[in-house]
Amino acid sequence: MNGKEQQAHWDLKYEQGLPSLTEPDPFFIFACRQFVEPSFPNAGTALDLACGLGRHALWLASRNWRVCGVDFSEVAIKKLNHAALELNVSLDLFVGDASEYKFESARFDLILLFYLADRNLFPKVISALKPGGLLICKLSLRWDTDAELTAAATDALNRNELPLLVPDLHVLYHEERQVRDRGVVEFTGRKAVPESLKIRPCL
Repeated sequence: MNGKEQQAHWDLKYEQGLPSLTEPDPFFIFACRQFVEPSFPNAGTALDLACGLGRHALWLASRNWRVCGVDFSEVAIKKLNHAALELNVSLDLFVGDASEYKFESARFDLILLFYLADRNLFPKVISALKPGGLLICKLSLRWDTDAELTAAATDALNRNELPLLVPDLHVLYHEERQVRDRGVVEFTGRKAVPESLKIRPCL
């Protein structure tokens, strides 16, 4: 699919509002409980790339996170903005391709990347994380390299590729498994804190 066809495809899905697009992913909840909440007990600033209908952005915003959401579907952003108003939470929302978002250096404590396997994004994402910041990913994988690739699988990562794309992150969690004819990778990594920023105990 070209860009316009892909956008129309997702616009239709977002119009339908399927539960899989509105309910937080179980891995997202696990990663928040396991890594995000202990690291940021007072919340922080988050970026949700390809945020869709905001299943994760709204969850974070309702817990006092300041959240920026980006999606190329105007339908999704309009519905998400309406949902945020109903829940009385504030979101900074942008319509556009994630690759065109203006990443600012060391701006976010948390970045989410769910089912958007754009390899060119990772250096920008790492740069946009603050020292000690977390990246939570869930992406599709090409599981059987000998199988004929479907249209969806052509955008998927290869097995064991994700850690290589984020060499500056300390891996906190990394699991890959098969889901039907494809695979999925779940990943959480932390950006290192430079020695100059570490708090040294008083002697």
